Amino acid sequence: MNRLFLLPLLLTGLLVMVPASHSEIFTDFDFSGESVWQVGGFEVYDVMVRGEIVGEGKVEYSELTMMDAPAIRVEWLESWTDDAGVTTEVTYDVKQRADDMHVWMSTRTLKVGEEEWRFEGNYTGQNLQFVYYYPDEEEAQEASLSRSGRYHDMDILPFLLRNIIFEESNFFTLTVVDVANRSFMTPIARVTGSEIVETANTQYDCWVVNISLGMDSITAYYSKNEKHYLVKVRYSDREIVLNHHS
Repeated sequence: MNRLFLLPLLLTGLLVMVPASHSEIFTDFDFSGESVWQVGGFEVYDVMVRGEIVGEGKVEYSELTMMDAPAIRVEWLESWTDDAGVTTEVTYDVKQRADDMHVWMSTRTLKVGEEEWRFEGNYTGQNLQFVYYYPDEEEAQEASLSRSGRYHDMDILPFLLRNIIFEESNFFTLTVVDVANRSFMTPIARVTGSEIVETANTQYDCWVVNISLGMDSITAYYSKNEKHYLVKVRYSDREIVLNHHS
């Protein structure tokens, strides 16, 4: 059965399981309002595997105008080297509407050793346009997909969720587009509690958020201060941990 068909049943079950006085369920969460992102700011991360630093990541936020409207650009660069000495570099460049964070354009670049993949998406109309560049093919591939409504970018999901309403047991769903797979999915994020996270330079009192991605999941930790910095993300193969920020 399609997981999207199960979502209404799941949310109905959550309404029964979680006391209404202590939690809320935000279906198709609306990010309208001011972002906690610091435009012109940045955060630098350590990439860690089995407790060892193997690389670095950096995210930057900037302002621009698109479609005659204010927009925010989020750029993420991450690089790490595995035990075999092979370096992987991932770059996300996402441009989205400032008022509700609806994504307008996104680019994902993946470089493993000397091979590079590049995926581009243009979502400024109802007909989404995708372009793909593969290392073993001379010509770019193109595809299109029709979609209406508000949706967000999958690649920056952990940073996007800095803007949710943090309270233990709150649930959030939203629609995201995955540029590499030209597909949509509906992650479910749940605030599961609190935890003190030690980093290289300090410690943070954090909200813990479990993010379900269908067959996979990640855990993100957000500082409780008003900027709600993304302090740590635990993936299946690595962690990124905040080192310092502007």
